[in-house]
Amino acid sequence: MSAFTSTYLDLGTPCHWLRGNHHGHSTASDGSLEPLEVVRAYEQAGYQYLALSEHDRLLDPAPLQTRTGMCLLPAVEVTSCSNQTLMHLGVTAALPARQLAPRQIMEEVEAGGGLFVFDHPNWKPRPDYATDELLDTMEGLRGMEIYCGVIERIAGQARATDRWDRLLSKGWRVFGHGTDDQHEPGDHFVAWNCVQWPEGVPVNAPGIISALGAGRFYASTGVAIGRVGLDSQGRAVVESDAAVLHWVKRDGTIFKKVKSGSDQLHIEEVGDPSEALYARAECLGRGNAMAFTQPFWIEA
Repeated sequence: MSAFTSTYLDLGTPCHWLRGNHHGHSTASDGSLEPLEVVRAYEQAGYQYLALSEHDRLLDPAPLQTRTGMCLLPAVEVTSCSNQTLMHLGVTAALPARQLAPRQIMEEVEAGGGLFVFDHPNWKPRPDYATDELLDTMEGLRGMEIYCGVIERIAGQARATDRWDRLLSKGWRVFGHGTDDQHEPGDHFVAWNCVQWPEGVPVNAPGIISALGAGRFYASTGVAIGRVGLDSQGRAVVESDAAVLHWVKRDGTIFKKVKSGSDQLHIEEVGDPSEALYARAECLGRGNAMAFTQPFWIEA
């Protein structure tokens, strides 16, 4: 009999959400604010973690960590030999710039115990930035930006759920990230991730990166999810402050719409489970406010 599987903690596990941004820049590369100014802005906005992912340069977070209560993650945005800029979380040393293909960067990152995320795949100023053919070479990919805030103000498409659904529909287990990719103050607080964190466990950078790599988070541009996971009956549960909830399956097909921010999805509602492959929730609020759960995969 088919059933949902979930990357989230059991619904009964006491936990809270850590709001954070792990893609953005300061004057250490091409940002407009000093590193400490960026840190203070995000801390004042209530964030619990942050990464300054400078281009091809590791900005040591240790000196800044003494100036903030947020958890700072080590990160570098690595430039490939074909000029994609790709995320390396958990970095200890920057990979060489403009020398490695995207797949080689991913393999180097993962071999070193880090987390690789394919950044802004819908970067429209460069139509060949992330072609389907290129993404098809990235088997084993664990993370993709499905919403990139900075693209809202330039020629591009901030939302990339179409690219995400294409990979999910191949059977790939890829998690969707939301980030600011901030370069100036107007880019702040557009999109973020909320990491599910067990109560009583000290917050630390390796743990946050591990949770991101395991899919224990959701991406948001303004909607808050309170609870998400599987209940005792095996239903996929989402409880949010959204106005409408859409369930999405293979090929990006919306198969259920709920006039509420909360729902419990039965496996029978997806249709043929072998065709559906997965179900994920999009929680829609006012204006551009939305949140995206990670997929509930369907297993026989």
